[in-house]
Amino acid sequence: MSRDLIGVLRAQDLIASGPRSPQPGAPYTHVTTRNFLSQSELETLRLLPDFEALEDAGLLSKEKLLAGDIVPELTDAGDEQVE
Repeated sequence: MSRDLIGVLRAQDLIASGPRSPQPGAPYTHVTTRNFLSQSELETLRLLPDFEALEDAGLLSKEKLLAGDIVPELTDAGDEQVE
């Protein structure tokens, strides 16, 4: 996940810093916030569809995510109107 995307999600109070991972190098982790649940109209994260179901429905692509091709609404460019 890019640093810019993390910054946008934090600024919108959708994620917060989580515990350091016990893996070598102790990478940072992030957790969703109550605001994320509220904005998503979810009571719990367990209600999220699984990744494979989203891929099968054509709503999400692992390749695009790994390539950094993210949803425009989550970036500063999403604020600009296209004419």
